[in-house]
Amino acid sequence: MSFWVISYHINFHMDDGNTITRNDMRTTEDPKVNNEKKAKKWLLDRYHNSNDPMVDMSNLFVGVKSEEIIIDEIIQNNESFE
Repeated sequence: MSFWVISYHINFHMDDGNTITRNDMRTTEDPKVNNEKKAKKWLLDRYHNSNDPMVDMSNLFVGVKSEEIIIDEIIQNNESFE
């Protein structure tokens, strides 16, 4: 079975005009995610529909004016761990 590794960053635009960038990555082994387009959709669904933070939110709960997610790389891994 293959899995997808998706690296991304989120730019937080602050009330004071600064931008803070935080990055992270997610992995999915969902068999329905079988191409790059579906991997991107999988990540964006989690970003828009989850209450869990997608990055380290320390010192960011106050003063965020807006945010944007940017996908940096999507990699398919077909290697077995057995």
